[in-house]
Amino acid sequence: MSEHVHIRRDGAVLDILLDRADKGNALTAPMGAAIVAALRGIDDDVKLVRLGAAGPDFCTGRDSPIPTLGARPSAETVRQKVALPPLELYDAIKAVPVPVIAVVRGRAVGAGCALACVADLVVCADDAVFQISEMERDIPPTLVMAALVDRVPVKTLAHMVYGRAPLDAADARTAGLVSHVVPAARLDAAAAALADTMLGNSAVTLRAVKQFLAVAPGMPPASASAFAGHLAATALSIRF
Repeated sequence: MSEHVHIRRDGAVLDILLDRADKGNALTAPMGAAIVAALRGIDDDVKLVRLGAAGPDFCTGRDSPIPTLGARPSAETVRQKVALPPLELYDAIKAVPVPVIAVVRGRAVGAGCALACVADLVVCADDAVFQISEMERDIPPTLVMAALVDRVPVKTLAHMVYGRAPLDAADARTAGLVSHVVPAARLDAAAAALADTMLGNSAVTLRAVKQFLAVAPGMPPASASAFAGHLAATALSIRF
C-alpha cells in the first residue's frame, strides 16, 4: 500500500484518491502498485470504480525511477523498473470488469493524462488541462501512447505527442479524451450524479456494457452482433 493513495469501499463504489497534492499528485511506484492491487482484488458486489485526486491538480506525471538505477542501467533493467509498472497500471484499469470514472481537475500531464483518459468515463472541470510533454526531455512517450492509442484518433495522439501543447477541457472533449466537461465548482456534484445514475443498474448489466465496449469495436460486425446477443442473454438470464 501507499500513504499517498486512499482506497476505500463506499457501498458498491470503490473510491481511489490520489493524495500527494504537494507534488502535483505525481505517481510513485508504490502508488501505482496500490491501485493495481485494489483493482485486481475487486469483488462481485462492486459496481464501479471512481478515481480522483486531492488538491488543485489531478496528476502531473510520475516520479522517474531512472536516477536510482545506476550510471548505465541495461535496457532490460529500464524495461522492468521504468516501463512495466505504468503499463501494468493502465492495463489494470482497462481490465477491471466494472466501469471506471475519472474525476479530473487541474493538470493531467504525461502519466497523469494516461491515468485519467484510460478510464471508461472522464468527467472533468472546465479548467482541466491535458498534456503529453515527454518529448521536451527527448523521451518517446510510448507508455502513455500505449494507454491512449485505443482511446483517441491516432492523429490526435500524434499532435499531442509531437506538438506537446496542452489541450484545454473543451478541446480534450472534442478530441475524445474526456466524456463530460462541467464548471469547476460543479465537478464533484456532476461526478456524483453520474455515479448515482449508474448505481441504479445491476452489477451484471454494468459489467456487460463494459465488456462490450472493450471487445466489440475490434470485432467484425457479425461477430459483434453475436457477442451482443450473448451478453444480453447472459445478463437477462441472471435477473430471472
